[in-house]
Amino acid sequence: MTTLNSRLQLTMLNRKKARNLLQQGFTLVELMIVVVIVGILSGVALPSFLGQASKAKGVECTTAVGSILTRFTSDAAESKTDALANAVALATTLTSNSTNCTISTPTATNPNILSVAAVGAGDLAGEYFAEACVNIANGKKALDTSDEAIATIPSCT
Repeated sequence: MTTLNSRLQLTMLNRKKARNLLQQGFTLVELMIVVVIVGILSGVALPSFLGQASKAKGVECTTAVGSILTRFTSDAAESKTDALANAVALATTLTSNSTNCTISTPTATNPNILSVAAVGAGDLAGEYFAEACVNIANGKKALDTSDEAIATIPSCT
């Protein structure tokens, strides 16, 4: 019985050693390789991600300018004077609610054409510029954006 008992103990001990060998973990070389791979991937992905975040902030400004033009067009069907006042109020509201852009006061170069400009603020300061106009007489709408210099003034005539 003692021989059987000692063999059983030896077998159990061998199984436990085999299990421990499988559960030892990773070597230092394996961990260093993983760290290098993660570093390379983050070095490639992070600049791309930051560029996309900046573009998204620029889209917020472009959308705000577009909403002013659309509001002016729809309000001008009833009253051009009220349409300009509403566009100015909307520009003020959008500027105060945004940390990414500052919208200039919309101006009517003639009763049918509204012009508005926007520049980046906060993280977009010096990186976003927009000029836009809409002509309610012919329905032409133009928007020019730039990330390097002041945008060119589009023509809506």
